[in-house]
Amino acid sequence: MTEANGLAWLAGYRKHAGSLLLMAVGLGFTAGILLIIQASLLSRVVTQVVFAGQGLSQVLPHIWLILALVGGRALLVGGGRYCGGLAAVRVKEAVRRDLLDHLAAASPVGLTGGGAPGELVDLSVDGSEFLDGYFSGYLPQMAMAVLMPAAILAFIFPLDLVAALILLFTAPLIPFFMVIIGRRAERLNRRFWNQTTRLSHRFLDTIQGLTTLKIFNAGHREARVVAEISRQYGQSTLAVLRVAFLSALALEFLATISVALVAVIIGFKLLWGDLTFAAGFLILILAPEFYLPLRNLGSNFHARAAAITTAEKMLRLLRLPLREQHEATGHDLPAPASGPGSYQITLAGVSYGYEAGREAVRDLSITLPTRGLCCLYGPSGSGKSTVLKLIGGLLKPQRGKILINGSDLGRVELSQWHRQLAYLPQKPHLLQRSVRENIKIGNPEATMAEIRRAAVGARIDRELAELPAGYDTLLGEEGQDLSGGQRQRVALARVLVSSRPLVLLDEPTAGLDQASSELVRQTIVELARSRTVVMVTHDHLFLPLADKVIRLDEGIYSTA
Repeated sequence: MTEANGLAWLAGYRKHAGSLLLMAVGLGFTAGILLIIQASLLSRVVTQVVFAGQGLSQVLPHIWLILALVGGRALLVGGGRYCGGLAAVRVKEAVRRDLLDHLAAASPVGLTGGGAPGELVDLSVDGSEFLDGYFSGYLPQMAMAVLMPAAILAFIFPLDLVAALILLFTAPLIPFFMVIIGRRAERLNRRFWNQTTRLSHRFLDTIQGLTTLKIFNAGHREARVVAEISRQYGQSTLAVLRVAFLSALALEFLATISVALVAVIIGFKLLWGDLTFAAGFLILILAPEFYLPLRNLGSNFHARAAAITTAEKMLRLLRLPLREQHEATGHDLPAPASGPGSYQITLAGVSYGYEAGREAVRDLSITLPTRGLCCLYGPSGSGKSTVLKLIGGLLKPQRGKILINGSDLGRVELSQWHRQLAYLPQKPHLLQRSVRENIKIGNPEATMAEIRRAAVGARIDRELAELPAGYDTLLGEEGQDLSGGQRQRVALARVLVSSRPLVLLDEPTAGLDQASSELVRQTIVELARSRTVVMVTHDHLFLPLADKVIRLDEGIYSTA
């Protein structure tokens, strides 16, 4: 990922700011023009009072005009900052929306490799905040750094050529040093972001693993590790701030030296009589204002570095693969082969590999029963879960076809196919909601009677009835109030209440005790009497109960 990619991605979001950025620049530039007029009036007033001996009554109209210009400039500058801030808000909203939409559309397979949960949270919630300074400060100031010096230079050139040339040739020094310091700031921002992500990951892991840490009496050791990472995070934060302050100091120093040089030249010209006081005083007033937009740009350069670092992180997230896109969309799912919800699923010469030259599944040709239990059995890494993902449409075969009642799944609208599937992963996720709401995920329209029937079918109804609030008991994170077997059976109840004809199960008894495994087996066997159940398993006790067993070993299959 290069800086150019990050800048190109950021440029794509300017359209969301659009006219607001132009208004911010326009208002700021208008305020700058008023500043030139104000400086001209101030120079005239001072000259009239000091050299012409005019009194207050004679210069009072000019003073009132100067005060009006000050008020007008304040309103214009405030309006410009408001427009810049509003532009940044709109960009941040668009970025968050795009990130969340992409996460929602991302393939579940790709999402698991998209980074740790802590990093996803940081990027989707807080990451866009790092773009604020870029759009509200850096971009408007970059335009002002071109427009205002040019306007002031055009005004000074007719007054004094030497002073104008000094300003012209010293002006590039500020951007030059700004870029040099900015490169260092970019490296520090990358390190700062990595420290932020690392601290977020570690803290989340520590909270989730508190029980394990307590059991192994490792709490104090882990606390020291988190404290050390926090210290490094603090150092990274201070390093970024140090560079920001030093860069501002360096730019101020350059601007001060340049203004001093102009002042010396103006002084000598006044001494020699080559320049009027009014012109010299006006140049001295405008000289600091000439460098001000350049200094402000330098002060905002760290916002550019932070935005580029954030953009690179977000681009990696936005490049997560989406759900497999089929060759054609809009084809309806074929009618059931025999009776409602009965689908003949055939894998014809299907091959799929995650790496070139190494196929997880090779030339798999099988037909699944329209009813009953089909077990995918074999050692770890033999391609069982890959077959499950292929059947579910999460992966697209690299060779061969998957046929649904004779129609190529690659030409069927995936959303229709997914409405026929229920999926139970090895470690089902239970939300921090009531038991009833967790089961209703399988069917949002399910009645309480249907939920109870599903719980009875999953052999979990009695245990749920004994909970403090029954089905309305709120669960902790990851269902921590339930045992592993109970969590698995609540997830099975979610599958049962869905009434979907095809059920995909990924090692449903893994990690369960013997009693819980037996209850899960009974539920699955009963479920297979009315639906097609395709299950990945290492549990040999399922094999005698299965209607079909597919043994996989390094992509090679055999059936029984």
